Order: sequence, then C-alpha cells, then structure tokens
Amino acid sequence: MLLTIGAQGQHIIKDANGNYTSVKKQKVEPTSIGKTYTDSKGVVYPIYKGAKGGMFIIRTSAKTNKTYKQYLKD
Repeated sequence: MLLTIGAQGQHIIKDANGNYTSVKKQKVEPTSIGKTYTDSKGVVYPIYKGAKGGMFIIRTSAKTNKTYKQYLKD
C-alpha cells in the first residue's frame, strides 16, 4: 500500500522493451500576456500566465532580495 501511494506523484513512461522508467516533469516557462500591473507605489510589472492558467507578477522582496510570484485575483 505504501508503494502505491509513493508512485502517484511520479511520472512514469514505458519503453519499447516494456520496462518502466521514472522521469521528471517538464517545467513550463510562464508566458507574458502583454499587459501590465501597477501597484500602489507606482511600480509597473508585466503580467504572466502560468501553465494552469493563473495570472501573476514577479516581485522582489525588499528584505531578502529574493523573487517570488504574486498571483492576481479577478
């Protein structure tokens, strides 16, 4: 039972000999939709669309200087 639960999150392909191989999921790059978002401070960000259809902007933290996605609501 535990083996089955662990295998659910993996992507598996079958080769010509009938053997199964685990493969990593392909990472899809976000695409710009050509529109912008302006925050309350007047900073303009391009809007991106993710693989599942969510729209977001990429911000940079002032404290840690790391980038992160901020998803936008309708």
